[in-house]
Amino acid sequence: MKREIAKDDANRIAVERLCAADPVLVDVRPAGDVVPGLTRETVLTSGAPLPWPEYVGGQRTAILGAAVFEGMASDLDEAEARFAAGALRVRPCHDHGCIGSLAGVYSASMPVVVVEDRAHGTRAFCNLFEGTSPARLNYGVWNEAVRDNLTALGETIAPLLGEAVRTAGGIPLRPIVRRALHMGDELHSRNTAATLLFTRELFPALLGLAERRPADVRRLLDYLTASDYFFLRLAMAGAKATADAAHGIAGASVVTAMAYNCRDFAIRVSGLGDTWFRAALPRVDARLFPGYTEDDIEFMGGESVINETVGLGGFAQAAAFALQDYQGGSAEAMVEMNRAMYGITLAEHPDFTIPYLGFRGVPVGIDIHRVVAAKITPVMDVGVAGRKGGQIGAGVLRAPLACFEAAVAAYAARYQGEESRDG
Repeated sequence: MKREIAKDDANRIAVERLCAADPVLVDVRPAGDVVPGLTRETVLTSGAPLPWPEYVGGQRTAILGAAVFEGMASDLDEAEARFAAGALRVRPCHDHGCIGSLAGVYSASMPVVVVEDRAHGTRAFCNLFEGTSPARLNYGVWNEAVRDNLTALGETIAPLLGEAVRTAGGIPLRPIVRRALHMGDELHSRNTAATLLFTRELFPALLGLAERRPADVRRLLDYLTASDYFFLRLAMAGAKATADAAHGIAGASVVTAMAYNCRDFAIRVSGLGDTWFRAALPRVDARLFPGYTEDDIEFMGGESVINETVGLGGFAQAAAFALQDYQGGSAEAMVEMNRAMYGITLAEHPDFTIPYLGFRGVPVGIDIHRVVAAKITPVMDVGVAGRKGGQIGAGVLRAPLACFEAAVAAYAARYQGEESRDG
């Protein structure tokens, strides 16, 4: 096929869009009101799509639990039967502008943050952090405690949070990410500073709301300050809107999504449409909570690695040395991994910088050809799920090389002669 655009030019456009993105939190709404194509009979989940029988373990439990929560079935058994019969369907988050944490399930009534990239007009959605309870749907747990927590999020937390965000006229995320990187966050496994900075942005709106609804405002503040991880969902939605702005550029070899389900790891490339290039799940180098071993680890999906796709998380490890206490490793290893990522990317972000590296911009624009040539794959900071549900640790995941090799082969087939013209 004749090339539509030179690779270097296409990649320059893709990287410019990644670096110029201006994601802004504009609202919090029920998913069914804002997510395109999300019907009451649909559950969204993480990773490249699978046939229903292929979903297993915690990811399958989370999908079924979402269906019960939504009232599409009275219990998990009925939900099983309805999915098997085709009365209910499961769809990938990415196809609907969503981004999923772990199992990543969405149903119509669940609240989502709405983030808009005001530089390019793309929108993305992420569901709310479920809180500090070990019983969380996105970690493959379904019980009455999970139901009660999801109900509270939808009925109390989300409506007030949405009202505060609208009152504030939207909250730009780029300045928060920029400053948080200088305060010890890498915006994936550590969001301590970002969560506090975001909460501060809400204070003026919350002061006005507190005059009418003091108890609800107190509850929202308790939710926002109970965990450092609230901002992760905003960072994910911002990264999704950013990456989508760089997707679909003919000739671009830049990775615009990385994700995994319970079966495989996959990437998507800007100039190769919506095809997912898959490979076997890699091994995670994890620091587990007391009482757990590697035999307890289960992959049940995950799309928070979209943050690495835009230069955060594992691509900014040298900004977050405190992660040693959470996911193991050493400061020296974190710096080494971070520096290696510059070898597989096309640019350095002009605004997101790492103090330890002399305020060098984070590496951005993962190029499939550079990955394959160097045989260095993206490094990602991740939470680790357990076979019985819940989080059992955290660690570092390296993307498998095979999916990049498959993408390079597909790129060569689509853009015949590209290598000879561009070197």
